[in-house]
Amino acid sequence: MNDQQDTMRTLSPPDPKLWQSRAEWFWRAHDMNAGPHALETGPRASLLLAELETVFCAGAWAATIIVAWALVEAEQRAAARALAMRGEEPRPEPDADWLRERRNALVHVAADQGADQVPDEAALEATAQGAVRVAFKTLFAAGWR
Repeated sequence: MNDQQDTMRTLSPPDPKLWQSRAEWFWRAHDMNAGPHALETGPRASLLLAELETVFCAGAWAATIIVAWALVEAEQRAAARALAMRGEEPRPEPDADWLRERRNALVHVAADQGADQVPDEAALEATAQGAVRVAFKTLFAAGWR
């Protein structure tokens, strides 16, 4: 292999200062959405939350959106089951709907969208930040149930 191929096959980690600033933002988002109780998650949610922090700090914006949706979707399903057992209907959750739409736009190609169309870096980062906020809001909402 030539040097150009070797370079293309490896990724460089983010600058440590950039990683740290992203980690600080992530935990500020956590603290701003904290509920009345400490966040209690099961093993799967704990794993995904750690993955969410990792991909966010790495600047892997699309992965952040996808992992955040996995957390939100699992929590929504658990909440819907609990409500159904009490004979109640789930309430609309605009934030979760917004996140699902963003996730779907990344992983599914719409008929009116070309396969090569992706948001620019700044738009992806902003969406990833929103995804983290929605994930924390959803996880902490479970503490109110």
